[in-house]
Parts: sequence; structure tokens; C-alpha cells
Amino acid sequence: MELKETEKRLLEAVSHIVENDGFTKIGVNRIANQAGCDKVLIYRYFGGLDGLLVEWAKRNDYYSFAYSAFIDTIKRTEDGDIRQIVKDVLMCQLNYLKDNVLMQELLVWELSGHSSFKGIIEERERIGYKLQEELNKFLDKGGDNNMSIAIIISAINYIVLFTRQYHKINGIDFSKPEAWERMEAMISKYVDFIFDNNCL
Repeated sequence: MELKETEKRLLEAVSHIVENDGFTKIGVNRIANQAGCDKVLIYRYFGGLDGLLVEWAKRNDYYSFAYSAFIDTIKRTEDGDIRQIVKDVLMCQLNYLKDNVLMQELLVWELSGHSSFKGIIEERERIGYKLQEELNKFLDKGGDNNMSIAIIISAINYIVLFTRQYHKINGIDFSKPEAWERMEAMISKYVDFIFDNNCL
């Protein structure tokens, strides 16, 4: 469904505030002022602040659109290509999160215990698991596929969020591009190791 111009402005206003000041500054009045419209429209179009934030989150959350981005490729693949698809999904997650301040702010807000995004967290889990289930059709049924991927996903999230404030982890300086290149290479090696050792 195509958004009305005012709906777009409201969603853009949320992005502007989050990117510049974080979620602590989010409020109905501030969003309406930023969008240049009456705050009653937030309730009319989105049912309130939580509805607006959930709609905004869907548009900035990687796994909200990762399924649609990869599902056709997965369904057309041959068994030998699935290793590369797993790598592609993980590399896209890393680079999307690393380069997207809005996604970073979304994860930080969720991890701080706020319940505003319970709906999007559940949606991310549902869609992420759906993608995993499609991958599982090609993978060794004896391996703990979900846990293997969950560990890599969690490592990506932690390293990206941690290095927003502190550049070094275990002596590796993530303010330098080569550190991210090393991380990509290691993710690729982990996926190869998992496949080659029949864990996946």
C-alpha cells in the first residue's frame, strides 16, 4: 500500500530525530513539529506513537526485508550454492548494520528494555526464522543450524554496537577499514568450517 505524503513525512521525521538525538527525544509533539503537521495525524494514520514507531522500525530493520531479498535466490539454488547464500545473508547483515545508524539505534533501544518495539522484535524473529527454515531444507538435518547462525548473528550485532563507542576489541581497532575486512573474512571462514565439519 502506497503511503500518503503526510505519512512519509512523519516516518522521515522519526528518522531525523532518531539519527540526530536518539530515541530518548522521540515524542508525538516533536515528531509532528519536525514533519510540519498536526499531531492528530499520527493517531489517524498509525493509531498513535507506538504504531508509528513500529511502522518506522519495519522499514529500517534488516530482517524485515531480508526474507524477500533472498527467498527467490534460495528457492532457485542448487545444493552447492547454499554456502554462498548463507555468507551473503550474513555479510549483508553486517554491512547494513555497520552503515545504518537508524538500525543501530533501533537495536540499542530494544536492548535497553523498552517495550515499544515488541511487535517488531517478534516480527524480526518470525521472518528471520522463516528464512532459516528455508535454508534448513538444504542443510544437514543433524546439525544445530539455528544455533550456529544465531551465534554469528549475535557476534555481528555486538561488535557493531560496541564499536560505536569503543573502537578496540581484543586489540583489534575497528575504526580502521581493514578490521571490518578481517571480520568479513572470518565470518566466511566460520561458515566454511561449519559446512565442512557437517555441523550445518
